[in-house]
Amino acid sequence: MRKLMVSALLAFGFVLSVGAAPAQAATLRNVYYYNWDCNRVGNLGITEGWWTSYQCVPEHGYWFLYA
Repeated sequence: MRKLMVSALLAFGFVLSVGAAPAQAATLRNVYYYNWDCNRVGNLGITEGWWTSYQCVPEHGYWFLYA
């Protein structure tokens, strides 16, 4: 059930990110259960050169990583 919920939230987040045009064109990268995990991957992305900035946004008990 948890995997189904996360998949649904990912799909919903993708629809929202396609429907809205963010100012910096940030896209949804992943969804996490914990803030520390979201920030860990966000910092890893900067270190590895995958993106130059990121934001972890809490929604419905999950953390959404936008970069």
